[in-house]
Amino acid sequence: MIVAALVRDPVSRARLAAALRGDATVRFCDRLSEAMAMVETGLANLVVLEHRDVDGSSTLPAVRRLRDEFPSIPVVMYLPLTAEVTATVLEFAKAGVSQMVFQGVDDLRPSLRGVVDAALDHVSAASLGAELEPLVPATIRPFLRYCLEHARRNLTVEEVAGALHVHRKTLVDRLTAAHLPSPRAMIGWCRLLVAARMLDDPGRTVEQVALKLDFPSGTALRNMCKRYTGLRTGEVRQNGGVRCIMHAFRRELSGVGATRHGARGDV
Repeated sequence: MIVAALVRDPVSRARLAAALRGDATVRFCDRLSEAMAMVETGLANLVVLEHRDVDGSSTLPAVRRLRDEFPSIPVVMYLPLTAEVTATVLEFAKAGVSQMVFQGVDDLRPSLRGVVDAALDHVSAASLGAELEPLVPATIRPFLRYCLEHARRNLTVEEVAGALHVHRKTLVDRLTAAHLPSPRAMIGWCRLLVAARMLDDPGRTVEQVALKLDFPSGTALRNMCKRYTGLRTGEVRQNGGVRCIMHAFRRELSGVGATRHGARGDV
C-alpha cells in the first residue's frame, strides 16, 4: 500500500511513518498537487492531508474532488488542534473524509494505525457492499454492512445482533426467510472478502492478513478459505483474489452449490 501524505511537520511525518511501518510506504508531499497527482496516476491507495496547502489555501476542495472522482481512496485529515481547525472540522466531515487525526492527541502509533485501518475498512466495506447489497433484501443490508465494516474482528452472532438492536433469533429468522446462509456463515464470508482484498496486494503474506483480521494463524485463514470456497489461498490469488471470493459468495447467496461445503452450517 502506498500513502500520499501532505504532512510537512517533521515530528508528524515521523509519527505517521512509524505508525505505518511494515504495512505501507509513505510518500510525503510538499504540495497538494503532488498528492493529487499520485492519486490520479494510480500510485496512492490512501491520502493523508493537512487542512492547508503550503500556500495557505484550504484542502477542502481537494477532499470534495477526491470523494467525487476517486471514492475508493480513503482520505484521512491530519489536523492541529487549533481554534481555526476546530471551526472547519464539520465542513471536512461533510465533504466526506474517512477519518480525522489530531496532532499530539491521537497520532501515537496505536491510535494512528487504528485510524488508518478504520479508513481503509470503511472504503473497502462500501465498495464490497455496493456489489452485494442489490443481491439481498433490504432487511439484510444493515447486517451485511456491519459485517463488512468490522471484518477485522472475529465477530460473534450475538455481537452483531446487539449492534443492530435485534435478538439473535430475529437475525437467524431474517436470513432463513431470505434463503441466505446462517449469520455465522455470512460473517465468515465477509471476513474472507476483506481478506481477499488484502491478499490482492502481492506484498502481503497470508500470515500478515490473518493477523490483521484476528485469525489465530495463517493456517486458520487457509482452512476457512478452503472450507468456504474449495480453494487454497494461493489459488484464490491466482484466480483474481477478491473477484474470485466475490464470485463464490454470489453463488452462495443465490443458493448454487449451497451444500457443497459446510458454510451454511458454520454457526
